[in-house]
Amino acid sequence: MFKKIVLLVLFLVTPMMAFSLFEEKVTDEAYINVITSVKDVILVTAKTRGLTNSFNNGNVAAQLLVYAQREDMEKDLQALESAGKKAKLSEANMKTINTLQKKLKSLNNKAFRKNPEFVFAAYTAFIDDMLQFNNTIIDTYFKGSNPSMYKPLYMMNNILLPLTENIGKLRGMGSGIVARGRCNANETPKMKHFSEEIEKYRLEMAAYYKSNGCQRFSARKLTAFNKAIAEFTKLSNEKVIGKSTISLDANEYFEQGSASINNIVGVYDGMLQEIKKRL
Repeated sequence: MFKKIVLLVLFLVTPMMAFSLFEEKVTDEAYINVITSVKDVILVTAKTRGLTNSFNNGNVAAQLLVYAQREDMEKDLQALESAGKKAKLSEANMKTINTLQKKLKSLNNKAFRKNPEFVFAAYTAFIDDMLQFNNTIIDTYFKGSNPSMYKPLYMMNNILLPLTENIGKLRGMGSGIVARGRCNANETPKMKHFSEEIEKYRLEMAAYYKSNGCQRFSARKLTAFNKAIAEFTKLSNEKVIGKSTISLDANEYFEQGSASINNIVGVYDGMLQEIKKRL
């Protein structure tokens, strides 16, 4: 009888052991795909925030653009969930992704009905949550096990993305100001702060490349990126921040900010390619 029980247990357990032996191991690339999927959600949210603020301050032409961004946002959220499953993230991490998805969808549904300042702040808080979630993934899967990959990934999430985020804030709040035609008193210190943060992160980016280099970017190309950022902040400082009368076009202002962000995303993608070469 005892032998029969042992044989039965072996019969049941052996296939499970075989499955575990041949189960595909999660690769670093799977975790990197989660990190870059978060980045995509952050960027599309920032653009949605800015266009929504522009519309809420009188730029009617921005409404259709908002709806287009929301469609892209839905695709990026689905891609993030898929990447999380492929990376076999913990139940807690998947729950965080699900919570963030619901939070963003709820915000989109009420974005045209709420006060513009509330909506801008809510989108910004969501982006902060996403940056923090990315730090959790980077720390969990790379900090101890792969320091050489951890350093650039940390830089990308804590210097490059905050740089794009502050340009996005300047772009988003600024386009609303331009659409309205004047800068309110409570907006002036906020816009100045965004401009100062852009300069801080721009200098941190420059310092990183001076110390570590980046094979995909020449000094000349990085100088061109810095120039585009400087031109947008100069435009904001000289013609938008604190001005009672503004004659700029809101859509053109927004696009100039987007061009600066695209330059930083180009740097991000270049670093990502270098990282993937090591996989």
